[in-house]
Amino acid sequence: MALYFNNIFFFLLLLLITPNLDLSLAKGCFLSPIYQVHIINKLPSNTPQLQVHCASKDDEIANDYLDIDEDLHWSFCESFFENTLYFCHFWWGSMNKSITVFDDAGSCVHHGLYANYLNYCKWEVRQDGFYLEMYNTTDIKNTSYFMYHNNYWS
Repeated sequence: MALYFNNIFFFLLLLLITPNLDLSLAKGCFLSPIYQVHIINKLPSNTPQLQVHCASKDDEIANDYLDIDEDLHWSFCESFFENTLYFCHFWWGSMNKSITVFDDAGSCVHHGLYANYLNYCKWEVRQDGFYLEMYNTTDIKNTSYFMYHNNYWS
């Protein structure tokens, strides 16, 4: 009986330390699929350059300028406790906006209206705001996606 409880204790200890391990894309994820976030600059040409700063509590992803149609992307493993959070701050001319780009594996963001079945969150930065790719639930015979206007520039 003592061996049984020792095995359970060891397993629970492994689960608790797993979020702190380096589980990069090359190594795969433990108990979680690999997720991706894509930030694509879809602003008009001949306008100010888009500056982007993306990070999580633990990781600095980027602090850079994106060219038109450039795709800033990264991969990660969702934490065992499903509390992974990535955010980005955008500057474009005189406008700026901070948004959460991932905090929910099921819909990319907690306030997402539709499910995300692809394990990636695709964002487009446009002149009128921020768009998140969503799964079309109205036509179950034809799998399709659409860009949902999620946030406006401040």
